[in-house]
Amino acid sequence: MSNARFRANRHAAENARSYTRMHLTLANVCVDIEDAAVIGGVLMANAVAHSRVPEYAQIPMQWVLLKSGELLIQVQDPRRDFPGFDEAVTWKPAEGEEPRGLWIARELGAELAFAPMEAGKIVQALIKPLEVPAWDFPAVRLTP
Repeated sequence: MSNARFRANRHAAENARSYTRMHLTLANVCVDIEDAAVIGGVLMANAVAHSRVPEYAQIPMQWVLLKSGELLIQVQDPRRDFPGFDEAVTWKPAEGEEPRGLWIARELGAELAFAPMEAGKIVQALIKPLEVPAWDFPAVRLTP
């Protein structure tokens, strides 16, 4: 597990995206790192836009690699509720409308959830590992 905090300013989403890309590259995970970086940025942008905290506040973010190879990205903000969560994750852009927010994360394969907690809420994105092709090696007999 890894943790970081990002100031809730206009650079938060890009900082979270860049840090996620760097962190996951160094961690050598089996998910699409570019997609995961975008998803991390989307979660951070969502927290900054809706948490109602000042720009100097810090928003925590965590990355957890599960034994299954799945990656869990979590962003915590001090607002306990998430008005319209179901609508936000099922929203689709109309023709000619720009994709935005949690729709982007969902389109990149993230399973989204949120949970209220004593100090606010956690919004989570679960990202499945990439399909690893089975190697088709011919049988090799080793002789001494």
